Amino acid sequence: MTKSMVKPRNILLTLKEHNANSCTTIKQIYNARSAYRSSIRGADTEMQHLMKLLERDQYIHWHRLKDEVVVRDLFWCHPDAVKLCNTCHLVFLIDSTYKTNKYRLSLLDFVGVTPTAMTFSTGFAYL
Repeated sequence: MTKSMVKPRNILLTLKEHNANSCTTIKQIYNARSAYRSSIRGADTEMQHLMKLLERDQYIHWHRLKDEVVVRDLFWCHPDAVKLCNTCHLVFLIDSTYKTNKYRLSLLDFVGVTPTAMTFSTGFAYL
């Protein structure tokens, strides 16, 4: 279910529906999800895994390194977002969160607005 992006509380509800005597707790669900993600990632760190996924899925990305080892900046966007950006390029919003992630990097979010007032994510950057 984790692979299908089902939320942990919904996984727990489904397990309880199928087996009313189940003693599974939400903590066990979170632990199982963490173990599953670690098994997929292998020996790579989260950042290394992200870089591999960006390459695999052909995202447009750019990064700078500090001391040839540590990622200092990372920008990425989906190719379809670039196409939409080229079509609707009059209004953009830029929002930044301040160092709220594990790597203490600010997340910069680029959001475009279509002529029908719909929003779409154009790109993201860790700074």
